[in-house]
Amino acid sequence: MSTPHIVSNAEEYLPRDTADVVRTVRDSRGRTQQLMVRGGELVDEGLTLPAQPTVVSLRRMNQVLDINLGRRTVRVQAGAKLSDIDRRLGAHGLGLPIVGDHRDITAGGFASVGGVSAASHKYGLFIDQVVDLEYVDIDGRIGTCGRNHHTDRFQRILGGGGRAGIITALTLDAIEVDKDRTWLTTSADRFLDFDSFVEHAHAEIARPGNAELQVGRWVDTAPLKVARPVGTGHVQLGTVRFGQWSSLYPTAPTRGLRARREVGSRARKSLGAIASATPGKAGMPVRHAAAGAVLFAPKVQTLRDAEYLADTALSSSERGPAYRVGVFAPLSSYTSVFYRLHDLFSGHREHTGCFTVISAMTYGVRSRNLRAESATRGLSPEDHGLITFTCRLRTAALASELLRDIMSGIEEICRSENALRYEGGNG
Repeated sequence: MSTPHIVSNAEEYLPRDTADVVRTVRDSRGRTQQLMVRGGELVDEGLTLPAQPTVVSLRRMNQVLDINLGRRTVRVQAGAKLSDIDRRLGAHGLGLPIVGDHRDITAGGFASVGGVSAASHKYGLFIDQVVDLEYVDIDGRIGTCGRNHHTDRFQRILGGGGRAGIITALTLDAIEVDKDRTWLTTSADRFLDFDSFVEHAHAEIARPGNAELQVGRWVDTAPLKVARPVGTGHVQLGTVRFGQWSSLYPTAPTRGLRARREVGSRARKSLGAIASATPGKAGMPVRHAAAGAVLFAPKVQTLRDAEYLADTALSSSERGPAYRVGVFAPLSSYTSVFYRLHDLFSGHREHTGCFTVISAMTYGVRSRNLRAESATRGLSPEDHGLITFTCRLRTAALASELLRDIMSGIEEICRSENALRYEGGNG
């Protein structure tokens, strides 16, 4: 196999990252090849690769290069995990304002997809924290760009999914915070009907107050068919529909609340570990229980615990085929976008049976990059709410024509509602 014009000190094997980049490049003989860029640890989840891919791993490019206490910035290689960077900053009384909810997310991968978290209503996207970066383009040339130099190129690479270049190093903003001693109390509102959940989420996103973190989750299952205990055939049970909005505020914990937090944290981590280790259908009940545990967060927890609450519990439930999409909806059309996306997916589930569980997650997002992107498209530069849907698939029922219809429906919603697709929301 000839070598593509991509330069990296990475090894060729398949690591894990939440922001994989697959693109077509030309090698030195002018032939096209599939290139996959990944940045984290090895994982076995039935991953499908493009035919004869070239895999560029950034796993060894994982160093924290410099911490500038005066400027409150940190320089890292693209393969460095955000959890490791945050721990290093913590020794100096600093932290990253935006981190992903899984500990293996890398700086380069997160920057390539934009990067959103439960703190995005306060600090924006991960790419809003990037001061400058180093990259390698498709011809193997190394370049730099940042907020104040080569800004057009900077904007193309950030959130570009690797199409404009592979990020190899970044300088990030940090904030003064002690995440292990900053305690938060959870205010949780639970809902059994979708309308009330959406209206409440919109109100909280529009007026977050002094919430440090905020996130909404909705789950809508298909009717469950079970075999009759006697005779033949099946009986159909009802759907399960529920949601929760969580806002987390600064607090001073008591000794009793700290003890409850410790017990709850250990129980969820243990449940997540068991769910991750139990494969196939046998593990489905445990994985569903692990995912449901996220909805019952401890009343009091540290900021670091809260940022990674979904790390093992939620990720253990995400195995198996699913269709995922993320949309940044302007606050002026947030509720309309949420309703239309839900109707699109539930309608296809009802008529074709292609989906089983439909779940949604939503955050508030106040991002200068999103406002600038809206302005370049001639749209009002307002704040947004991110709405992500994850639809579990019955793969045999999802024909390519149906998938095209779904994608077309999403594009129409975005066009008519002035919403923006979040490429990091696709799975």
